[in-house]
Amino acid sequence: MKILRATAVSGMALLMGACASNIYQVENPSCEPRTSYAKYGRDGHQDTTYIVAVMAGHSAHDAALLSFYNQAADDVWFRFSAPPLTFWGSVTDWGYRHRIIGVLHSLHGGDAGAVTHRQQSLASAIARADQGDPDYYWQTGLMLHALGDSFAHTRVDGTAYGELYGHAFDGHTPDIVGERPELYLTYVQTMFDALSAGASGDEQALEDYKQTIRGLMGSDPDAFTAAIHAARAQIEGTPVFDCEALAERLTMREVSAFLRRLERDAL
Repeated sequence: MKILRATAVSGMALLMGACASNIYQVENPSCEPRTSYAKYGRDGHQDTTYIVAVMAGHSAHDAALLSFYNQAADDVWFRFSAPPLTFWGSVTDWGYRHRIIGVLHSLHGGDAGAVTHRQQSLASAIARADQGDPDYYWQTGLMLHALGDSFAHTRVDGTAYGELYGHAFDGHTPDIVGERPELYLTYVQTMFDALSAGASGDEQALEDYKQTIRGLMGSDPDAFTAAIHAARAQIEGTPVFDCEALAERLTMREVSAFLRRLERDAL
């Protein structure tokens, strides 16, 4: 069985590696080389985390690290993104598949009560995280990803999409901020409260940002994306990292062990 698993993973890695690129190198403002800024798909995790973390009292440097590791759950595609894990995890390791899809991407299939419990539990875990821990940034970044998905990966009735096929039949709609801006605002407030625990958050800046989003109600989703990008651009001094090194810090073994502990102790 172990030989089958190793062979399958190696084969999939070679196949996907041939056509995959490190998307953070062109679509994360804190990574170099950078040739473009993404128009779609990264505002809810990457950019919102950066904006809210700064408002919550974190430095631009720390906010950028949290932002990178939040988005890494989608960017480090073969190891941690839900679509490939749906397939190769089904062949090789259902436990790992569950931890990535059910825990990291919050596709747990729970009812509205379970969704609320997960959101509260993740927020509490983020608030308790020790910034002195050398693993703080990648672990908290991944928890922030799970928190964001605990809002986004829900249906209109408040229930969560499940592990088997996620929101495949609804396309990318659940992840688009402008499709459910009120839900996004609740997510923003929840993240701010979690990240500002023990810090001096800027409540007025948060309220101003939320008012900007509220002012777009009824607009095309692109307007929300543009507003989020503009809010990020207004923050001075975007740090630049060696993002290859940051990504290499995320090993499947350590991430799996962390998600197992998170599910056992917090969810």
